[in-house]
This record gives sequence, structure tokens and C-alpha cells, in this order.
Amino acid sequence: MLITKSKSKRDSMEISPQKSVVDEATEVETMRHELHALQEKVIQLQSLIEVTSIISSVLDLDRLMQLVMEKAQSVMHAEASSVLLLNEKENRLECEIALGEVGEQVKRKVQLEIGQGIAGWVAQTGKPLIVEDVASDSRFYARSDELTGFKTRSILAAPLIVKDKIIGVAEVINPLESRKFNRDDLDIFLTFCRQVALAIENAKIHRYLIEKQRLDQQLESAHAIQQSFMPQAFPQSPEGAYSVWAKNIPAISVGGDFYDFIEFDAKKLGIVIGDVSGKGIPAALFMARLVSDFRFFTQSEKRPEDTMSAMNNCLAERSLQGMFVTLSYLLLDIQTGELTIADGGHLPPIWVHHRQAYAETIDQLDCIPLGIQRDASFSSSTIQLEHGDSVILVTDGVIEAKNKRGEQLSMKGLLDIDHVDSNDTRQVVTTIIDATLSFSRGTRQHDDITVVCLTWN
Repeated sequence: MLITKSKSKRDSMEISPQKSVVDEATEVETMRHELHALQEKVIQLQSLIEVTSIISSVLDLDRLMQLVMEKAQSVMHAEASSVLLLNEKENRLECEIALGEVGEQVKRKVQLEIGQGIAGWVAQTGKPLIVEDVASDSRFYARSDELTGFKTRSILAAPLIVKDKIIGVAEVINPLESRKFNRDDLDIFLTFCRQVALAIENAKIHRYLIEKQRLDQQLESAHAIQQSFMPQAFPQSPEGAYSVWAKNIPAISVGGDFYDFIEFDAKKLGIVIGDVSGKGIPAALFMARLVSDFRFFTQSEKRPEDTMSAMNNCLAERSLQGMFVTLSYLLLDIQTGELTIADGGHLPPIWVHHRQAYAETIDQLDCIPLGIQRDASFSSSTIQLEHGDSVILVTDGVIEAKNKRGEQLSMKGLLDIDHVDSNDTRQVVTTIIDATLSFSRGTRQHDDITVVCLTWN
């Protein structure tokens, strides 16, 4: 019995080293897997840091998305990847970036309705998705492969979300080395997608700011060009028989208001003010052509009403998109103070009586704006100015200026402005504009403001 027991102990001692070798091999293999997993985590972390760097240094949207998705595709060990952005107007996903053998074909040909395909489902639900075998998933849109010749086997897709709003979907397709997408892949890809969404948002903001800057520069140039169509210096009477002043403040850099002075000879001075329908570039272009035409017709037509008729027919023939202009044309006899006024649907002029110290509107016959109806009838009326009297012309932007309560300045409010004691035309114009801007302080200027003043000394 003792001999048997001793043998058993010896056998046991012989087996023990064998078990130790097996355990050690298993432990080494486990450590190798853990080291590999750790290395993968380090690579993923490095990639995320690189993506952060890309986002902060690349502002071109297409280039930025491509760099980020190249990094995501590499980290996910995938055959292809894509980014589809939501076109809100059309309510569909449009491929912006597609990497892989048929990337360009995918980008040109693939569009998905919301809810269509794997990406459409993710966009509709806002949930990420792993599809190990697309052939067994009814949500897969096989038409994409038919159009491109690509063979999709497996997809990992996640929504791109900015401020709780889905702006698109990112996908990585077909994992390499016969592996499968897993939960760890999904977690890291979701992190990438947060970065992609942020990158897209930043790039869009940058693109918007660049475009806005470009448009602002164009508007500044357009403003300078438009202002050049209006007098850069005002006419002056050598004998001091009259004085004039004017100012124009567009609502949005460029607009449809204009004014002009035409010196015929030592005896006649023409004054015109107009307001083209609409605002912005179209109105400014219409105005620029109109000013040129008006100067031409004042040379061929001597009577103000005939000038208005010629202008009206010219505008009616070429008027686009229903554009028209309200216009007042005044012709002053410098020696006598006789003022002839022809109206084309514009606001009535204001007559400031210097001696009596009061202001009134000059009632005109109702005439339609120019450019609406060919061969429309226009007439004129005449008033006799006394020395020191002034005539003020304004556009809608003055009387329709609104305060914070939504009240308009109105013609009555304009007449109440304390300008009757001054025959300084510049001061009159400045006073009216200052009063208008003060009345509407704290609100957005909704229309162009133009004021013209003529004083017969």
C-alpha cells in the first residue's frame, strides 16, 4: 500500500508540469488577443483624434467628408463606405460621398426615398443598424447593386444627427477578412458618425459664411454702381435762383428708388423721383435702365406729360414679371418759379409755403404707374412758387415706415415734421430722414427711403 501511494504521488508530480505548459499557452494566447484588442482600441482612438484634427483644419465640405470616411472605412476594415445627406426639399437621401471600387457610380446613380433601403430605414427611424446578410433582409434595396455592379453582403449604417435632427446616414459596407460587423464596430462607428455630423455642420456654416461674404461684396459693388446712376453732385444756380438736395437709403444695399436732376438750360430744371416695384437686384437693374431711358426722353419730349407717355410705352413694351414704376416729374421755370408737375402714380409732392409757414400736399389727377398699360393717359398741373417756397418729394419708405407698435409714419406725420422754418434744402432732407429713422427705431427698414427737396430762392 505504501509503495502504491508513493507511486501515485510520483505520477502526480510528473503530470503537473504538463498542465502548467497548457495553462501557460492558453494564458499567452489570451494575452495576445487582449493585446491585439488593445492595439485596435489605440488605433481607433488615434483615428478619432485624427478626425478631430481634420474637422478643425479642413473646411471644404466634400473634401472633409471624404477624409473622414476614408478614416472610418480603414478603422472598420470595410470594403466601401458612403455618406447620404438628406435633401429636405425633396425628402430623399442623396449620395454625397461614396468610397470603393464603384464609388463614382454610386454617387451619380444612387438616391433613396426616406424609408427606402437600409439607409432610408435608418433615416426614418433614427436608429443604427447592423445587417450581417443583406440577402436575408427585406429592407435592402437591391437596385443600387444592379445600377453599379457592386455586390453588397453586409452593411453597418448609422444616422448623422445634429442638434437632435437627422441630416443623413453614413454606411460602411462588406467587412474584410471574412469577419462580421459587431457591437464594438457599431459603437466606434457611432462615434465616427457624431464626428462626421459635426464636420458637415461646421463645413456648411463655413460655406454659408463664405457665400454670404461673396454676396455682400457683390451687393456692395451693386450698391456703388446703382448710386452712380444718381447724381454725384447736385445742380447749382449761378445766381442762387434755386437749390436742391436729395438722399437715398436702400433697404437692402440695392433697391428700386431713384432720383435725378436734368439741367436743360439757364431757364429750366427737371426733377424726377421714382419707386420701382419690388426690391433688391431685379428692382435695381430695372431702375438703372429706367434712369438712362428717362434722360433720353427728356431731350426729345419737351412737356412733362409727353415724357411720361413716352416712358410708359417704353416700359410697357419690355416690362418683365409685371414690374412697374411710380414716378413724379417736375419741371421748374427758374426765372418765374412756375413749376409743372406730371404724375405717374407716385405720392403727391409736398409744398412748403415759406411766407405762411405751413405745408400741404399738391393734389394731382390720378394717373397709373408707368409700365402697366401701353398708351395710358398722363397729364400735368402747374403751381406758382413764391420766393423761399420748397417742394419735397418722398417715396413710400418714408410714409410707410413703422414703429414698434406697427403704426405708420403716414403723410400726416410727414407734414407734421418741423421743417417749414428752413429753406436749407440739405437740412430739410436730413431732418425728414432723421425723423423717419427715429420713428422706426428698433424695427427693420422694410423699404427704400428717398427724399428730394427743391427750394426756389
